[in-house]
Amino acid sequence: MPILVPLDGSTIAEAAIPMALQLARAENTGLILLMVTSPHPAPDPAPVEPDLVPIRSAQAYLAAARQRCAADYPNVVTAVWRGSAAAAIVRAAQDYRAGRIVMTTHGRTGALREMFGSVADAVLRGAPMPVVILRPRREDAPAPAGKAEPVGTQGP
Repeated sequence: MPILVPLDGSTIAEAAIPMALQLARAENTGLILLMVTSPHPAPDPAPVEPDLVPIRSAQAYLAAARQRCAADYPNVVTAVWRGSAAAAIVRAAQDYRAGRIVMTTHGRTGALREMFGSVADAVLRGAPMPVVILRPRREDAPAPAGKAEPVGTQGP
């Protein structure tokens, strides 16, 4: 059963690739690099070319990511889906009969998380297969919002 790796073009999302490659090698299975786009059709009649730009960009990005993986592991394919990220990830994993999903969390907290939601949380709740969620390295993680100050110290 292949391993699905959702990517969004960020280095944080790409941090899931080494773990997914390690698991794919150990299980002798394929790797699916997935990117979700949300092209919005123009409300008025117009050529479709502008609507294809996000899809073509996603395909080019995934082709480059696949090429980087193929040097170490040849059993890698790519897929571009459309829709809301979490729903598309879960549906793609089901359609491709993925054995698991390996992804990172962007580490958003507070207002950012409330505003954008957590794709990782939604995938974790909605996927019927195991989901491996990796935290970004400290230097890649966004800084928490707000201020931090000591409120006092105790000593001898």
